[in-house]
Amino acid sequence: MKANVRADRSPVDLSLTPTPPPVTVVQGSPDRGLPLDPPPGSLEQGSLLVPPSLGAAPDPLEQGLAPGLGDPALQGAPLHLAEAGPYGSWSAPSADERRARRWSALGAFVLAAATVIVVVVLAARGIAARMPVNAEAFRAMTPVSRALLLASRSAREGAAAKVLVAPEVFARWQGATPPPEIRHDGYASIRGGVLFTPETFTPAGSSYDLVLHFHGSTQLVRESAEVAGLNAAVAVINLGIGSGAYEDHYAQPGMYESLLADIDRALAQRGLPTPRLRRVALSSWSAGYGAIAKILELRRGIERLDAILVTDGIHCGFAPGHPSGLNNLQLASFARAAQLAASGQMLFTITHSEIDPIAYASSSATADYLLGAAAGHPVERAPAWAAPPHLRLRAAEGAVSRKLEKQLVPTTEASVGELRVRGFRGNTPEHHMAHLLQMASTVLPELVDRWREGGDRPPLER
Repeated sequence: MKANVRADRSPVDLSLTPTPPPVTVVQGSPDRGLPLDPPPGSLEQGSLLVPPSLGAAPDPLEQGLAPGLGDPALQGAPLHLAEAGPYGSWSAPSADERRARRWSALGAFVLAAATVIVVVVLAARGIAARMPVNAEAFRAMTPVSRALLLASRSAREGAAAKVLVAPEVFARWQGATPPPEIRHDGYASIRGGVLFTPETFTPAGSSYDLVLHFHGSTQLVRESAEVAGLNAAVAVINLGIGSGAYEDHYAQPGMYESLLADIDRALAQRGLPTPRLRRVALSSWSAGYGAIAKILELRRGIERLDAILVTDGIHCGFAPGHPSGLNNLQLASFARAAQLAASGQMLFTITHSEIDPIAYASSSATADYLLGAAAGHPVERAPAWAAPPHLRLRAAEGAVSRKLEKQLVPTTEASVGELRVRGFRGNTPEHHMAHLLQMASTVLPELVDRWREGGDRPPLER
């Protein structure tokens, strides 16, 4: 087998890293770059650079070395180039120097960590200082802010933690929920009226009860709720004179539900976190019954209607062909509510005067009809003797002249289950007004008793 040879008969190097051919290095001035003219004698035929003989010793001066460095006597001896390099001499650090450097790096790390901790604590305290008092605002914070706030708690326990976190959050850690901070001053505007949060409105959590009153002095209704000790939000709607204005407004589908949504938003603005409606009581005086009639007819049932309070106000037209002589179609929604009250599913309480409007059925006649609809037969009333206490409310001053102000004198009463009817003496406008002025001693105490018996847990002590 023939060996591997080139064309010129020289052997071929088959190693993985073949030896490169010799290269001629042309020395030039370090400042001027390569010379423009090749050194004498370096050109042969073909103008190619010819390397010097491999056996000839190179001239030190030609290599650019300092004189003496090319002396054969110095070959093999260590070279001391401390002054030749641009960076000076170098030697390995000692153990003490390495130890000092490690301690220096550790100190820098500790200082940086301490700075971060101080910044976190100060930021958490700043957040706590601006922290709202309700849990909904705490949940609305960014995750970073909540994390800083909760991290700062680990530094302090007990009473100090109450300062760093919202009261609701701290109470949950303790297994209890404190009552929300409710604004009781002023009122909030809603569709067709205003919303009050009386001083007696102290919900234990986000759930609340609502009294929705139609027709009457707003301040008088609010003061009546407070005097009666009603723990509920109170909305008062006034749409005009006559029941037709109320019927037309709430004959529009969804109008009642839109009002409830308005009340939810208003309560959230007044400090009740994530309001959840629990029970509703529909209340009216005089013409306000028109709103209740349409709400009972069209409501979608998304809320728990628990009570109806009517003070001298249910009327209807006449129907000569009907045994009662009344237009029972106009009373159909009230009749269904009376039957629910008779079975104890809701409270339905009515007060009426002896006023006979002549042009339409009186509130006394409609009350008798509803008693019969609830019982399934005519109900005979019993005489009533116990008069409710007469209240003098500040909001009632000026509503009626003191000389013309009337007290409620009972005449008859009857009940079928939770349907309660009470008649009072009088047929003048002042007697009619007395049913509104004295609602804190007639219908509201019955509602307070019913809702108190509902098992609501009392709010926590602050």
